[in-house]
Amino acid sequence: MDKKIRIIMKYCFGIFFIVLGLLFNVFKIGNKEYLGFTNTGNWLLYIGLISIIINTLQIMKKKKRIVDERMLLIASKANRIVFLSIVILAFVLMIVNGIKTITIPYSMFMSYLVCFMMLVYFISYKILLKYN
Repeated sequence: MDKKIRIIMKYCFGIFFIVLGLLFNVFKIGNKEYLGFTNTGNWLLYIGLISIIINTLQIMKKKKRIVDERMLLIASKANRIVFLSIVILAFVLMIVNGIKTITIPYSMFMSYLVCFMMLVYFISYKILLKYN
C-alpha cells in the first residue's frame, strides 16, 4: 500500500471517530458512564483525537529501521512468552476467583490486562535481546 494512502486512511480513521463521537453526543446516544468517561461520545472523541495525535507524531519522527532475522526471532519468542504468561495468569485467576470472588469492573480488568501484556512483552524482549 502506498505510504500516502496509509497516512490518509489513518487520519480518516481518527476523523471518523471524532465525527461519530460528536453524533453520539448530539443525539444523546450512550449517555451512561463508559470506560471512565461520562458517555460513549466523549470516549469516541478521545480515541479520535489520540489517533490523530499519534499519527502526526509518527509522521514527524521518520526513522529508517533495519530489521534483521535476529530481531524477528526475538520478537516471536517474546510473543510466545506473553501468550504463555496470559495462559498462566488465566489459570491463576480461575483459582483465585474460586477461593474469593474478584469484584473488579470489566473495563479496569481489561486495562490492567493490556498493561500486563505490554509489560511482560517489554521485559521479555529486553532480556532476550541481551542474552540472545
